[in-house]
Amino acid sequence: MNLKKWTLLVAMMGVLLATAFANDGNEINKNRADFIKERKAYFKENIKPKLDAQRNKLEVSISAEDKKEIAKLREEVIREKLLQMEFMFEARSSRIKGEEVDEGLLMEIGAQRIVIENLYDQAKIIANNYRPEIDDLLSELREEGKEWQGRMRPQRGEFEGYGRFNGRRPMGSGQFTEMGRGFGPGSPGGFGIATFLLWDVNKG
Repeated sequence: MNLKKWTLLVAMMGVLLATAFANDGNEINKNRADFIKERKAYFKENIKPKLDAQRNKLEVSISAEDKKEIAKLREEVIREKLLQMEFMFEARSSRIKGEEVDEGLLMEIGAQRIVIENLYDQAKIIANNYRPEIDDLLSELREEGKEWQGRMRPQRGEFEGYGRFNGRRPMGSGQFTEMGRGFGPGSPGGFGIATFLLWDVNKG
């Protein structure tokens, strides 16, 4: 995966998260920012090493042809997420300025979500070739995943409306990021087989 693209995506995510709390400096927003920092640290310390270990076990079983396709899909996902982040940054900037978010921009964000989901669907087709092994590897993580979810999710009602634009979630179900998702069977709504297949232990 192109390191420059990955670095840019991470940087844009950081800027987007920072601006998400820039419109007012109240205690709730400070708590949100602190919570995000804490769960990022928790992810890196407690979750990523175990995910990497399980994904490395799968790597030896993947054919050379599928590895090429996986690398291609990873690049495409990064490219489309970068574009989605640009749209989201623009929408967030409008919110901070007190402006109404353009409906066309929200549609663009939604369209990007569909594009990304389609890429995950393509990955799922490849993942099905290794389904029994992936299921076994993920099953070892799911029990621990219950604890992880509890640690990485705010209490109900806390940070109400987080991640929304005018009451909508432009990223839809969302893709698994280091911000944390579930370990359900679906992808990208949970850490499913497609997300596991595309997981890059060198980037995470």
